[in-house]
Amino acid sequence: MVSLMGLIFGSEKMPVDDRPLQEIGGKLSLHQEQLHRVMELYLEAMQKGLQENVSYGGLDALLDTLARNKSAEFLKYPHQIIESSAIDNGNYVLGHVLKEKDVSRDLATNVSHRTGIEQDTLEILLPITATLMMGRLGLYLDEVEDELKRDIILDVLQIEEGTSLREKALEKSKQLYGD
Repeated sequence: MVSLMGLIFGSEKMPVDDRPLQEIGGKLSLHQEQLHRVMELYLEAMQKGLQENVSYGGLDALLDTLARNKSAEFLKYPHQIIESSAIDNGNYVLGHVLKEKDVSRDLATNVSHRTGIEQDTLEILLPITATLMMGRLGLYLDEVEDELKRDIILDVLQIEEGTSLREKALEKSKQLYGD
């Protein structure tokens, strides 16, 4: 099973282009270990937000967003991942995932306290992480057959087989959009 962290940082089984991560680290003066730790903390929060969205019938909305995904465009040219348009895109994603700006600010503050990295840097990195997450997730789903996408996204979000949340998400999806 692939996790959000696996999509961002890759693994032996699933290598990823690490140029966007190098670009981010270089522009924000962060070592790769620092970047990894911050993104790990951010992705935990984003995963919880996505799980909550899915539990309220947002599975197909997420799949639709990923199908129209502009985030993947920023990965084609790694220098674009830190440009203002990628940050704007990430802020849009965060609005859907974390819902409120205060939640984003609080998350950056919390991560700053935990890592010792300046909050200003982390406030820039948060939407970049959201863009990177959606881009990698979209590219991953592009390789999957349509009928498997719902199960794959639930697996990536670590919504386990047999849980009420997974069944609720799939049932809501069927009610709204049919098979």
